[in-house]
Amino acid sequence: MTELEKVALQISEIISNFDFPLFIVQDVNKRLMDCQEVGYAKQQLRYLQNVKKAMLGGSE
Repeated sequence: MTELEKVALQISEIISNFDFPLFIVQDVNKRLMDCQEVGYAKQQLRYLQNVKKAMLGGSE
């Protein structure tokens, strides 16, 4: 499994396990379709992690 596939799996898991607003999921999906580089995918994963943390009030 490539590093990009691993990051994609992590993104898929966080989206599956947390109820993100639809516009966030759509935005991340569009961004990943436009640019499929590992570094950019990791940035999108961090974004999702930060949104989740913010939605939970700073605790995970």
